[in-house]
Amino acid sequence: MPDISPMLIRHLAPLLYALALWWVSTAVIILLYRLPQRTYRLSFAAITLVALASLAGIWLARENTGVWGAYLGFTGGTLVWGWQLAGFYMGFVTGPREEPFVWHPSDIVRFGQAVHASLHHELAALAGVGILAALSWGAPNMLGLWTYLLLWLMHLAAKINIFLGARNFHAGLLPDHLRHLGVFFRYRPMNLFFPLSVTGAIVIATLLWRWALHPDATDYQAVAGTLLGFLTLLGLLEIWLLMTPPVGKAWGERRVDAG
Repeated sequence: MPDISPMLIRHLAPLLYALALWWVSTAVIILLYRLPQRTYRLSFAAITLVALASLAGIWLARENTGVWGAYLGFTGGTLVWGWQLAGFYMGFVTGPREEPFVWHPSDIVRFGQAVHASLHHELAALAGVGILAALSWGAPNMLGLWTYLLLWLMHLAAKINIFLGARNFHAGLLPDHLRHLGVFFRYRPMNLFFPLSVTGAIVIATLLWRWALHPDATDYQAVAGTLLGFLTLLGLLEIWLLMTPPVGKAWGERRVDAG
């Protein structure tokens, strides 16, 4: 009877871990920004401590090319990205303009307005890439940086799809202080960027899974490739669902006017 323990350690366990970490971190962020705004400072302070601990973990794991080094780097990159999202959805790091915009028919004008509304968040996300690169660039274990970068790019792809037009997105997931962003949402059955973003995600996922499943892959490479490959598939699923017909309210959604 073949020994299945290597498969469990190298692929199934990291797959389940990536799913659990993605789901729990997303749920925690949604739950926290659904709380009254008076709780935001304390919540964000706690998340900031977690992010700082994650940066320390990425630094400590930069020379570790074992299985636990892969998990530590992946966890750190995910939690630092979670800090970025929490700062945005709680309203601490958004953009220079927080007042409602008047809908403009020009896509170019509306794109400029959308960038203005979230400019500080995007600059903070870019700064995060620089910090993680400074912590681990050239080291054997750069998984924290690659995880963060992958999450940021998938998030950008989803936002661009929503801006250009999507069939199924849930404006009710936005907190009240970000409802002014609803003016940038557009309902469309398809947009030109959607097939490009889906194709890009499929290519990245394929390359990562080939890396993870290569016969000569080390335990670190197998675990790291599985973590990133499955995370890419989750991002691909999120983008794909934007173009599926809506079947009901998303978890935690409140009914709002999207503008």
